[in-house]
Amino acid sequence: MKDTRYWITILISLVALAVAEVYFGDIIIDSQTQSISSLTKVLVVLIGGGILTLLCSEALRRYLISQRPVNTGRPSAQNNSPRALSVIPLIRAILFTIIVVLALLIALAEFGVDIGPMLAGAGVVGLVVGLGAQSLLIDILAGIFYVIDDAFRIGEYVEIGTQRGTVEQISLRSMKVRHHHGALQTIPYGTILSISNHSRDWVIVKLTFQLPLDTEVMRVKKIVKAVSATFLEEAEFAPYIIEPLKFQGIDNVDLYGLNVRLKFMAVPGEQFTMRREMLRRLQQAFAENGIEFAKRSVTVSTDAPAVAAADDEDELITPSSSTR
Repeated sequence: MKDTRYWITILISLVALAVAEVYFGDIIIDSQTQSISSLTKVLVVLIGGGILTLLCSEALRRYLISQRPVNTGRPSAQNNSPRALSVIPLIRAILFTIIVVLALLIALAEFGVDIGPMLAGAGVVGLVVGLGAQSLLIDILAGIFYVIDDAFRIGEYVEIGTQRGTVEQISLRSMKVRHHHGALQTIPYGTILSISNHSRDWVIVKLTFQLPLDTEVMRVKKIVKAVSATFLEEAEFAPYIIEPLKFQGIDNVDLYGLNVRLKFMAVPGEQFTMRREMLRRLQQAFAENGIEFAKRSVTVSTDAPAVAAADDEDELITPSSSTR
């Protein structure tokens, strides 16, 4: 949609320039010198650079989308469209900035301004600004390398330190991450030490239950296998299961029961729905087979004869009376 607006803007600019040349003259070509005007030189840089940028963006988008992941037999939510949406705006912003700067320098040169000393002065000013804005340069450079490394894409769920959420926007200096509670977090690239991406390739979900100590473990294993088979038979869940639900045995034993562990591998983003449904079906299957979850309780045992003897002794003791 943005590319369409850019093309329409360029087309309107060309039409307006042609109309102005027809009605007013000396807009594109100076009639006296028979050479292109200064305005035309600036517009050529702007319009030509804009067209070149759009063509490069389109070529890069087609290339990224065409680079599909290798088919490993496992369904995956990963595709390159979000990557194209992440990389292209950053590259486009850099190219447009370069084009505007070049057009500005050409305009100054056409108006008779000596841009040589300005370029030298700009280098000194740039050095001073660079020393004073190191954090800004660090943010920009870090962002470029993160995008090149394909560390995150728009629409992916990431965890950065104590912040987590879905990537909504990527700019030259920072990224915007939407927390699952709704808060929009702006994170400068220079502050990112590491990124945990929860939306790539596959995700493993582990479930832990505590069952009574007298539970037949092999019976539990058969129930888990039967529940897992029901998921593989349903079109609603089967495409999102990479490895079916498996029983991993007893993980720990304590005073309250047996801690058994289960796991499955799913497509990123679908694990939460799968987990809720698996828990519901497992609870229902356990109840139908008479298996209850362990209940934490405290049993107090007492010696009844000793308590009774103590009660008898208490009855024989009477307070002494004294007379004055």
